[in-house]
Formats: sequence, structure tokens, C-alpha cells
Amino acid sequence: MRKLNFMIVLLALIFLFLTESLNVVNVLLALLVSYFVFFLNERELATMKIFKVKTLPKWFSYIALLVKEVAIANVQVAMIVLSPKMNISPRIVKYESRLKGEMFLTILANSITLTPGTMTVSIDKNILDIHCLNKDYEESLKDNLFEKMLLRIEGVQNE
Repeated sequence: MRKLNFMIVLLALIFLFLTESLNVVNVLLALLVSYFVFFLNERELATMKIFKVKTLPKWFSYIALLVKEVAIANVQVAMIVLSPKMNISPRIVKYESRLKGEMFLTILANSITLTPGTMTVSIDKNILDIHCLNKDYEESLKDNLFEKMLLRIEGVQNE
């Protein structure tokens, strides 16, 4: 029961963080949606134990990195789109991840997709097919900070 309450409150806080204003309707909606999301994913959340207390600081660091990278990529893509000569050379590259867990691979794929200029097209085991807007985005996958942080979190999870 404590886990249920903890997860619902955590999901509700994430929901509230993304809303524009804090009011009674948003709080009730956050709790309702969190309750619904928890029970739709209860089996995965229970077996993964993805949000252990000792990993929460690492998750907050990951979210901060994601927000920073999305902001930087937005500016880069805007510069490409607004330049007189669009410097694009679209390509699909295969990226082999060292992550083991399905949930972590999904989080990595979604993080890549959220970052403008890249999009995860498919996942097969630990191979991600990623559409890159140009060669620079392909090069940035070689030193993937998202994967490095997720590997640290996954390592702590498996201890």
C-alpha cells in the first residue's frame, strides 16, 4: 500500500510540474491520471522497481539533463531551419545500446525522440534505429549522455 501511495504521489508531482497552474482541478486531475497510469502499468512498475529511493537523485539529474539537451537541440534545429541553406543530410543509423532492461531502453528511445533532430524509429532487442537530421546528430550518439546516466541508474537498480 505504501508503494502504491508513493508511486501515485510521484506521478502526480511529475504531472503537476508540467501543468501551467496549480489549482484544485489540476491536483485532482493529477491524482486521477496518476492512479490510472499506475494501475495500467502496475505489473511493469512492480517488477522493475524502477524508482527506488536511492535512485531518485539520479532520476532528477537525468530529467535535468533531458531538459537541457532538448533546449539545446531546439536552438540548433531552429538555426538549421531558419538558415538560407538548410544544412541537412537525413539518415537512419543503427545504435547498439548497452542497457539491459526493456524499460530503460524505452526511456532511452523516448529521450532520443524528444530531442529535436533525432527520432527513434524502431527498437529490436538492444538495437535502436535512429533517424538523424544530419551528421552532427549522428556523431552525438557516440557519446550518448542519456545512455551513460541510464546505465548508472540501471547499475544501482541491480545491486
